[in-house]
Amino acid sequence: MSFRVKKKNVAAPFRLLAVIALFAGLDLLPRPTSSFSPPSRQLVLFARKSRTDTATMNAHSAQRSRAGSLFSTNNAKEDSLDEFERDLAIVLNDLRSEAHDPTLPRLFQTKAALSLPTFTSIFTLDDWERHASRRRYWDYVRTFPMSRLAHRCAPQLSVLTIWSILACWIVDRKVPVLCNIALPMTPLSLLSGFVAALTSLRTSQTLSRLGEGRTAFGKVVLYTRDMAQLIASSIYPKDRMLGLKLLRHVSLYGWLLKNFLRGDKRNGNDEDIIRVMLRPADAAYVLRQRKRPSAVIARLRQVFTHMAEEGKLSTAEELALDHTTQALNGALTTTERIQASPFPRLYTAHTSRLLTFYLFFLPLALRGGGVLGDVATVFTTAAVGYTMLGLDEISHLIEQPFHLMPLWQLCKNSMKDVGDAVVCLPPKLDAIEDEDAPDGYTPPLYW
Repeated sequence: MSFRVKKKNVAAPFRLLAVIALFAGLDLLPRPTSSFSPPSRQLVLFARKSRTDTATMNAHSAQRSRAGSLFSTNNAKEDSLDEFERDLAIVLNDLRSEAHDPTLPRLFQTKAALSLPTFTSIFTLDDWERHASRRRYWDYVRTFPMSRLAHRCAPQLSVLTIWSILACWIVDRKVPVLCNIALPMTPLSLLSGFVAALTSLRTSQTLSRLGEGRTAFGKVVLYTRDMAQLIASSIYPKDRMLGLKLLRHVSLYGWLLKNFLRGDKRNGNDEDIIRVMLRPADAAYVLRQRKRPSAVIARLRQVFTHMAEEGKLSTAEELALDHTTQALNGALTTTERIQASPFPRLYTAHTSRLLTFYLFFLPLALRGGGVLGDVATVFTTAAVGYTMLGLDEISHLIEQPFHLMPLWQLCKNSMKDVGDAVVCLPPKLDAIEDEDAPDGYTPPLYW
């Protein structure tokens, strides 16, 4: 009996210790050597496992909250329409305030290059009047020394002129062997037709690429404005934080596409405007993407799916938003295709070889056949060379249209249109029609 009582006296403190350890979450019991655990030990292990599972669940929940912070705006920094307007003003009036694109090649940034209307900038009404004026002939002749095309062709024309002078000297001095390489003018004139046809066809095709590039980036401006208006009417009234978040992403779409088409080396990475317009988590997500415009598309689809699941979007609204998102994605695909697929190099190389062959023998044929004198031969060769080399250079300039298109101004216009969609909302439908308009109007900060 004494043995049993003693065992009970020992077991009671042991159970008390187990209960204390259970509530304290401490493992005070020695590990058993066998696979069997006493009931008190099992209780402690169960408590510890429960605490571990709870911590794991909390960690996963926190991770899901961070990943889905887009949908929980209670703990995030509150956004507002005034803050959105101020951020637009910072980008458009401070960070990207230049009227002309500073990322263009240096030749197209000089004052001489901006003296006349050019396709590297957006035309105004005054530009159109000057462009269609009959005085344009005098302007083009007067500004020929400052012509961008003349500067681009100057190295080739210099070599051609030196060769023309040397060819005239070879023919006049009747240098042995060298004077025998001259060709008659008649067979050379047959070749000139093929060279002109090949050069003209290539220029025509590259002009088509320029037109397609303009259309594609014009759709970017169109559909970002359309998307912003849909967000302002369908999402912003129901969830302002989500609406502003999407508008911030859409306002950057043009800049992100411009960076994708021109590259960081020439365009910069646009990190400054991304961090101004987006929250830190969103900015970090966009900056680490390979195709940053696709990150905006992914954000849009994520929000639209979330709101549709919660029943906040009607079928018509969901279809309109999805159609516009698909159009933005299509514009990205079109611009990427134009950039990734140049005019066939086989055609370009063949045209360049024939053009070089023709210009090489032209001064020899003109002077060797006695058609023209020395001075006339040099000037004629230079004129023909400028014509053909100019066409070839034009085709190379516009073959990649996004290097010279006015993307800077188009991106600024797109960003302004996105801001106008929510900052300059139309009057409410239930407003009193006889109510007088306000006396004063303050334009948005970013205008």
